[in-house]
Amino acid sequence: MKVFHGEVSSEYLQKAADIFLPIKHHSYKKMNISNGNIIADIGCGPGVDVAELSKMVGKDGEVFGYDHDHEMLKSAIQNCRQLSTIQQANLIQGSAEKLPFRSGLFDSCRSERLFMHLKQPEQTLLEIKRVTKDKGYVVVVETDWASLSIDTQLPGVERTLSHYRMSHMMNNGYSGRSLYRQFKKCGFSHIEVEVFPIIATDINLFYSLSVQQIVEDQALANHAITEQELNYWRTDLQRAATDDSFYACINVLVVSAQKS
Repeated sequence: MKVFHGEVSSEYLQKAADIFLPIKHHSYKKMNISNGNIIADIGCGPGVDVAELSKMVGKDGEVFGYDHDHEMLKSAIQNCRQLSTIQQANLIQGSAEKLPFRSGLFDSCRSERLFMHLKQPEQTLLEIKRVTKDKGYVVVVETDWASLSIDTQLPGVERTLSHYRMSHMMNNGYSGRSLYRQFKKCGFSHIEVEVFPIIATDINLFYSLSVQQIVEDQALANHAITEQELNYWRTDLQRAATDDSFYACINVLVVSAQKS
């Protein structure tokens, strides 16, 4: 099996962008953005969404991109400059569990694939609610890693690797399935949960998007699986890829709600 080392071609990056772009655009729509709005992207990463959202609020609006990673924010500045939206963008570093904004500042807030990394997801959701205006909108996009399904003759190994990913490589591996409960507990109204299945029939695209090889290598190093099990597993997936029958599926959730 071809070993994935974490570097992907521009073709694969474009495929990944094509997969997630409709979900991103749908999350923007659920924010009900108007010209002149003040909005936030919590866990903004390299600022791709901040740049796009800045165009949507217009010259009279503002977008706050917030992330704990300084290097990510440097990339966000460059992305906003390339799209000439830097004047509308405010990029701030800090922890998602304590947001440095006054209560009721934002017309809407979003986050994308953030909650899986959080040790205190409910505290972060309460903070997002606090900084959102009354009747404002909150949208969370999150991968439901518990829904990952791979067609294989070795379902036991599949379950072992899936459990290892969620319990050892993420702070909040079951984040997707718990969002509805957390939104209810935090007192949001008009909660909607929408499910977007992502299907991969290209094994290399799957490995690059899911960092599957890192999961496998770490599971082996920490004795969650044996070398023999891993070899059988990789041979089985490669056989499916050779037969052009590789299949994997995972759900991405878009949870939207209004602050009561």
